[in-house]
Amino acid sequence: MTSKHLFVIPLLCLLLVGAGCVATEVSSLTPEEATASLSFVSGNELVIRPTVLGVGGKIVGWLGADEEERAVTIDSWTAGERVGLSWSIKTQVETAGSKAAQSAYDVQVASSPVGTEIPEPPEPTYEERVVEGTIASTSMKSTQTLMLPEAWPEEEVGEVEASLVWLSRDNYEELVNTRKTKVSLGLFDESLLKVEDATGRIKSVVDSISGLLSSVTGSTKEPVEEAVDTDSLLTLEAEADWGEFTLLVDNVRTTVRVIEAKNAFASYKILANVDNPLILEIQLTPLSQGNLELLSKDGISEGFGGYEVTRINVRR
Repeated sequence: MTSKHLFVIPLLCLLLVGAGCVATEVSSLTPEEATASLSFVSGNELVIRPTVLGVGGKIVGWLGADEEERAVTIDSWTAGERVGLSWSIKTQVETAGSKAAQSAYDVQVASSPVGTEIPEPPEPTYEERVVEGTIASTSMKSTQTLMLPEAWPEEEVGEVEASLVWLSRDNYEELVNTRKTKVSLGLFDESLLKVEDATGRIKSVVDSISGLLSSVTGSTKEPVEEAVDTDSLLTLEAEADWGEFTLLVDNVRTTVRVIEAKNAFASYKILANVDNPLILEIQLTPLSQGNLELLSKDGISEGFGGYEVTRINVRR
């Protein structure tokens, strides 16, 4: 090896480390072992990131949805019975002074004569805003209703009759044993099924989505007229094989075993642990919101929204 090579190698290492290219530790546990080890106690933490089309980060904000991560702390936990959570979201909001400066600039530029040199716009300034709340459930045993993070109210809520971001124990055991169980998101799906003309409304949404997809794919196949089974739309069906999901557990890259399941309203990846059936990922379909404005940014973010758990801290 030449002296030139001896110089270049350390330089490359320094550049990579400086760019944040530090290798993350990888767990030596099998997915099954890692899944079994994830039992919660008070003080454990989750990080939940919103997604659109299964992708998180800046694209979520660009599509008009909130992109900030939600930090969740487990305040109390009894497997299969109850859970108490506190959560917070830190976000950057533009200051009132910054908005006023931008507004004044806009007025100045709008009234400038032709040929006038336009000054540079003011740099926006931001301040941190923290949104937080607490929520609890004593329905972890048998409820069929979830409550997604975006629906959690601010401040102190108390107990709700939903299993939040876990399957209830009864739902989980039924899904494992029969590959089917009935689950409601408490969104458009539940309210839609309570109205008298539910079948007609569902069919209208389904036909509209099918028509949009046909126009994109160029399919000319005529839709088949058939009755809509509203009850079956809520039925979650699991894949025959176990799936896998990767996240950070105590800063270690860890792959866990999951149940992959879906119904008409969403697809799910559920931690395969009867004592902790945490929904690690959910991706909504437009039918969950009754949203047909699929070609708008808001329509995409709402109709294909969801979340993923990116980090769990259980080290005690």
